[in-house]
Amino acid sequence: MGSDKNVLIVEDEEQWRKIYERAVSSQQPGQTIKVAEDLTGAERLIDSTQFAVAFVDVGLDISDDHNVDGLRVMQKIRDTGDDTSIVVVTGRSGQDVLPIARDAMKKYGAFDTIGKGSAGPSDIRRLLTGGLEAYRNARTSQLVDARNSIRGAADPMVWDRRVTDAIDFRGSARDFYGLLDKLFGEYLPLVNRIGTEQARIDNQNKLVYGNYWSRAIGAGMLICFGAAEVFDKGINAISADSGILSDSVPVKELASHGVRGAVFRVEGSQRDEFQAG
Repeated sequence: MGSDKNVLIVEDEEQWRKIYERAVSSQQPGQTIKVAEDLTGAERLIDSTQFAVAFVDVGLDISDDHNVDGLRVMQKIRDTGDDTSIVVVTGRSGQDVLPIARDAMKKYGAFDTIGKGSAGPSDIRRLLTGGLEAYRNARTSQLVDARNSIRGAADPMVWDRRVTDAIDFRGSARDFYGLLDKLFGEYLPLVNRIGTEQARIDNQNKLVYGNYWSRAIGAGMLICFGAAEVFDKGINAISADSGILSDSVPVKELASHGVRGAVFRVEGSQRDEFQAG
């Protein structure tokens, strides 16, 4: 189950906790809902789980009008580095409501705000749907880092189409980005070999490959992926043409969506053979 199934509710009033739980469950039956009623409980949950959406009440002590522990929950989420869509909840009224909500939007990148006095189940469901979409978009934008590191200055959409057509990829754009991330995301950042700007798209062998310096491990490597049924043939072809794989050691392989991929460590590579990083 992915993190986009996880929803956090941080609310000190039991009645409102149940309202949020019912609204979330009815909108997204497959969601995993975690509930905390105070700062300590929320921090514990955030330490153990990454959440797609969090409904966070600003005040977490009904007996204390000045309590703003909900802001500390939001800080905890951001300190963890999560892209959680935060929905700021407030049951307060008066002049302090607007500044608190505005500051939360700005400081913690909150997705939206909602007041208990005007919130209904339909509002909660709407915010949940929007928050999930925003979270998924944020996660997708991270997945393209691997793709961007090997496409050079080529137009992203054009490059995606050329590559997926060349390798007979069977899946969505998100699947494609995810495959590249799993194959070589851990080796980023990459530095192109001098004289090259992007991975080579070999339509004849249904293969995409490139020689890079990985600053993550301080070594040269060859990244290649292509149509599964002719992958070995393609690898043999580029090895015969360039000799670059003659002293290489495979460090990673995977297969998904009709594609096989491999990362080879290229022994003997020197940093000065690659562009300035």
